[in-house]
Amino acid sequence: MTLNLLDKIGNWNPQLFREIKGRLKIGNMAIASAISLSAQLLLFMGYRAQLPLASGNGKYDEPNYNNFCVLEATMDTKPGTKCVRDALENFVINWPHWWLQIFIWLSILSVLALLVAGTYMLVSDLDKEERRGTLNFIRLSPQSAKTIFWGKILGVPILLYLAAILAVPLHLYAGLAAGIPLNGILCFYISVTASCALFYSTAMLFGLTTSWLGGLQPWLASGTVFVVFGICTRIELRRIALDLITFLSPIAILKYLLFGVVKNYDDFDWLVEDLDKLQWFFSPVGTNIASGLALSLLVCGTGTYWMWQGWQRRFPNPNATVVSKRQSYLLVICFQLIMLGFALQSSISYNNLRTLLLFDLVMFLALIAALTSDRQSLYDWARYRQQIVPSSQKLWRRYPLLDLIWSEKSPPIVAIAINVLSSVIILIPWMLFQKNEAEEVWGVICSMNLILIYAAITQLFLFTKTRNQEIWAAGTVGSAILLPPLILSMLLLNPGKAPILWLSSTFFVSFSSSFAASGSTILFSLLSQWSVLVLLNLKLRSQLKLAGESASKALLKA
Repeated sequence: MTLNLLDKIGNWNPQLFREIKGRLKIGNMAIASAISLSAQLLLFMGYRAQLPLASGNGKYDEPNYNNFCVLEATMDTKPGTKCVRDALENFVINWPHWWLQIFIWLSILSVLALLVAGTYMLVSDLDKEERRGTLNFIRLSPQSAKTIFWGKILGVPILLYLAAILAVPLHLYAGLAAGIPLNGILCFYISVTASCALFYSTAMLFGLTTSWLGGLQPWLASGTVFVVFGICTRIELRRIALDLITFLSPIAILKYLLFGVVKNYDDFDWLVEDLDKLQWFFSPVGTNIASGLALSLLVCGTGTYWMWQGWQRRFPNPNATVVSKRQSYLLVICFQLIMLGFALQSSISYNNLRTLLLFDLVMFLALIAALTSDRQSLYDWARYRQQIVPSSQKLWRRYPLLDLIWSEKSPPIVAIAINVLSSVIILIPWMLFQKNEAEEVWGVICSMNLILIYAAITQLFLFTKTRNQEIWAAGTVGSAILLPPLILSMLLLNPGKAPILWLSSTFFVSFSSSFAASGSTILFSLLSQWSVLVLLNLKLRSQLKLAGESASKALLKA
């Protein structure tokens, strides 16, 4: 029967069969099972030891108060400080509270292990395949990118899946004993699946596009997931765009499950604080687990879809960009609208603008890395334009504006400018709705101009002949983001004293409440940014022109 099942798996997905055959061995399965069962036993015994027990002489040496016992009621019907005892002098245990503690910690630890360890396994596996040269062999096989993708995600962490499945019985029983309904626990399992799909897809794309990091890849990826998970767990819902981070992990649905349960206890108040006030596009999504699950699936599903699109483009052709220019326009609109939905709450907060700008910075930096072409692609594009487009064509044909908008090998500056413009069009009405001052609106526009400067710097570095171009580009852009505010702060030049310097060189100028600028200051800052941007693009254009002329001369000589 097992052989028949493996044959069916091999016919459906050869890559999954390869992963299962290499990993599902008796020894590995025994180790994974032992680790899972031992961890559950330690958690259970740890909480068992916290229960008040009688000593050998039949008397209780424990104090009169325990976290898990039922407290006496005083004359004014408020809880007292002494535990209730039954007729046999045994403490009356609050078993739902005890099982709730086990349920919560088993949920958090299981999800942490799935996300962090699963990410490490996937990135490490791709790194080993790349170093051994077997990844190119897989590319040459008749399997599609989709087959490889699902084979890796389902097969590489399969021992981790086995350990998680063994934890389901205790987790399910603890939840039901704590008074959590079965449909809520099933919603949590759906959210775990969606979150794993998002993080695993991101890990697959990260491992595929950062082979230049070497052995640092799996540690960097799993460490980042650990930090993100910690933020998702500990962050309080502030009714701003930052709440988006919570819905990246199943902790958001765990908060919905616990909202009606932990309000009677003080242990986990921080998990459900202000959940009932949460909104998305002014629509309440708190306390209703169906709305929370739908929002979690929207966030995780959208991210998984775009990660899958990047894998589908990059895996067959390692020199291709992660997303095409056509895809980038829709991608930016999708994520901008999702982030704006969390920002549109009944209570308007100034922190919304800061959070949105921070998210936009991260999104556009990732977009620059995903859209920027390598040196050979730019050479091919320059050669194509020089050979195909004659000088007698119309102006819009001689200057390849359409190629800059749609072509996959062209420089990404124009495409990123269109994405920046779409973001500004989405953000400005929201800012006017919040009655923001004109300085803040112009501060956002200047911040978006800096995105274009970062994109031009990145493309110039990737067009050079130096080694480790990606590291140089990332280091230069990181310095351009962090050094100006650091230097200005060390010189004691706050935004109120030097608004021109902050506005023209610092992305985080809108983060300062002391920022104020006149019309002439804003105009000078815009002109200085546009001048730098024009100079960078002229430099890139001259290099592209030289590359195209050199290729044409070589062809004529041949």
